[in-house]
Amino acid sequence: MKHIATKNVLYLFSGYYLETIAGGITFFAAISLVMDLSDNPLHVGLIAMIETMALLLFSALAGIAADRYNRKAVLFLAYTVLGISTTLLYFAESLWSIYLLVFINGTGYSFIGPAKRAIQPTLVKPEHYLDVNSFDAMWRSTLQILRPMLSALTVAMLGKHAAFLIAGVISIVSAVILLGLRIPKLPGAAEQHERAPHRKNGLQELVDGARFVARESSLTYLIIVQLLFTFVISMQGTLTFLHVKENLSQYGETEQIVGYLFSAVGIGGLLGAFFLKHLLKYIGMIPLFLLTLALDGLLVILFALSTNLYLILFIWIFFGVVGSMNTIVTETIIQRTVQAEMRGRVYGIISTFNEPISLLSTGLGTSLAGLIGAKFVFLCAGLSEGIVAVIGRCLPTYGRMNQQLHAAESEEQVAAKL
Repeated sequence: MKHIATKNVLYLFSGYYLETIAGGITFFAAISLVMDLSDNPLHVGLIAMIETMALLLFSALAGIAADRYNRKAVLFLAYTVLGISTTLLYFAESLWSIYLLVFINGTGYSFIGPAKRAIQPTLVKPEHYLDVNSFDAMWRSTLQILRPMLSALTVAMLGKHAAFLIAGVISIVSAVILLGLRIPKLPGAAEQHERAPHRKNGLQELVDGARFVARESSLTYLIIVQLLFTFVISMQGTLTFLHVKENLSQYGETEQIVGYLFSAVGIGGLLGAFFLKHLLKYIGMIPLFLLTLALDGLLVILFALSTNLYLILFIWIFFGVVGSMNTIVTETIIQRTVQAEMRGRVYGIISTFNEPISLLSTGLGTSLAGLIGAKFVFLCAGLSEGIVAVIGRCLPTYGRMNQQLHAAESEEQVAAKL
């Protein structure tokens, strides 16, 4: 991967994933601080809810900003705001002040996603999109293994207030690292700017992004299937705690077992990113996209029916494999389908739809678990993933999207040889 591990890619990923470490430390420390101030479980849950609400409110605006302004500047400002607001949590002494600063943090996170994802494909040639996304997945999976442990140890050993200061410094360091990033100008960007009409307002730009998504049938297909997948998968994180407590308590503390499972996902994610390119020699991207959905559903069913911890750890490693492959393929398809100047808005729109669906899924999943038990909810979720995959295969857009991607891959291969 020497051709994609360039200085610019390393600057982008180093800053971004350092910030995710800061976010993990902040999340653990904020929960600890709220628990000191209140015994009400709702007050703890509000941390995630408020952060999600900020993402919901500002993701579309963040997408517009990523297309209208300098994306590096958007990222730098977001990291800086996070550094300041996280540091101010050191002085928070009431629930309202904690929630206010958590909301500001959520706003900062909402601007990071579209800008980072829009910058990423501009740093490599189109024929290397898959490689850079796989490289990104390796970083993400490695941090998924290490971040919970680092966050918990920081709060446990140094205390929550010191943890806020450390997280704030890490966010500022992320911003400083970003200063070394150089984003190459896109071919033809100057001509496009000269031909562009007068700048539209934010609402018009958002409408343009929505129209683009609606007009591109392949993109609409991908987003619909991905949102269905999001609905099915989002409930599973919370339900895992309930399922482990109900069915695997003989192996130890629930939190410890769940920690092992999440680390196993990270290991699987590394394997999935490493082997994906080899697998694509035998299967196309769209078939693989749907296959990972079906396999994930099968794994969910096996997890629900299993009571042996060692078998379950093996299952969760495969969760990581198929999840990593699905994420990489989805990202690559979007990059190949969406024009560079439109990517910020598209990512913002996707995030805006994802957040409420994720919240709805979590609420529905936990409610159903109270009625029929976590095991049966998992069984229904796994079956639903399989149905989503079958529906995706039967949609008429499937064939057209397959042809489009084959044509794009052929063009990239020709370009790579020139």
